[in-house]
Amino acid sequence: MQHSRNRDLDGVRGLAILLVVAAHSGLPVRWGGLSGVTLFFVLSGYLITSLLIREWDRWGSLSLWRFWGRRALRLLPALVVFLALVPVLLWATGDSRLPDYPAAALASLFYVGNWVRIAGSDLGVLNHLWSLSVEEQFYVVWPLLFIALMAWGRAHLLGLVFGLTGLATVYSVWTKGDFIRLDISTETNAFALLLGVSLAFALASMARKGWHPPRVNVLIPFVVMVLVSAFPSHDVATDHTLFRPLGAIYAVLGVWLVASAVLGHSSIVASRVMVFFGTISYALYLWHQALINSVLLGDKTIPRNLALIAVAVLLSWLSWVLVERPVGGLRGRFRLDEPSARQRAALEKEPVP
Repeated sequence: MQHSRNRDLDGVRGLAILLVVAAHSGLPVRWGGLSGVTLFFVLSGYLITSLLIREWDRWGSLSLWRFWGRRALRLLPALVVFLALVPVLLWATGDSRLPDYPAAALASLFYVGNWVRIAGSDLGVLNHLWSLSVEEQFYVVWPLLFIALMAWGRAHLLGLVFGLTGLATVYSVWTKGDFIRLDISTETNAFALLLGVSLAFALASMARKGWHPPRVNVLIPFVVMVLVSAFPSHDVATDHTLFRPLGAIYAVLGVWLVASAVLGHSSIVASRVMVFFGTISYALYLWHQALINSVLLGDKTIPRNLALIAVAVLLSWLSWVLVERPVGGLRGRFRLDEPSARQRAALEKEPVP
């Protein structure tokens, strides 16, 4: 399995954020929000699980402190800066939602924004942070479940993970209820994360058995994902009959795309433009929708939205240069190629075979 920096995966991340941004701008990528977020979930499930497997195979255990520390250093600095600057934007534009902002910011900071929205509260310009809440909840729960599964043994682990993924997918497609819950609840989006988890386990199992899948063309699933994201629909926000089934289709396409990026290469997917957007994707995710949903520049039109997205790109680049990249250097203290103190002590007692 490939663990070094993969430009094709960066390009896949760039595609995910561009699909989301295009949909929010009003461009005719009607399902880009659903496809982009689903692709993010698949990619997160794969990358996080790959890191967990790598650490477990090397040291025979998992350091939760190191894992959660790396996640906090990756996500919190840019989020805190964003949450601190948004009220300045609301105040400067005379936005009437400013008094409600502190509660919305706290819900987002503690990653419960999706549940707060399901309960009936509006988070204003932070409504889009529901998907960050889902991912962070995954980061909290999945390592604990991973440890339990790995301690139980690998003999039937792949089948169990595939089974859980299948059940979660069937549940997501067939469950009924309020649209907001179907859209942003953790349980209806878990299947996409689990598909990424399944992919990580499958590729790790192939590597352990010495199987080497052939290289593939990443560009084919890349183009298919874009085309299917433009699938016509009368009203994305209310078409319940298509919403969850299309989510499952996008998740499967996401697995195809991520697997292709791991096993193959495309100069287009790994181009400077796609890698650039993949690099700033987190900050762009934070900023673009907050600006679009603000009262800046009047009513929402495509030209107005695109202008604000250009501002969001600039802010996202500044976030990467001034916040995310410098703080990323601190993650060196959580290096995976060296055992933690507890792992080192365990290795001295009983070396990993």
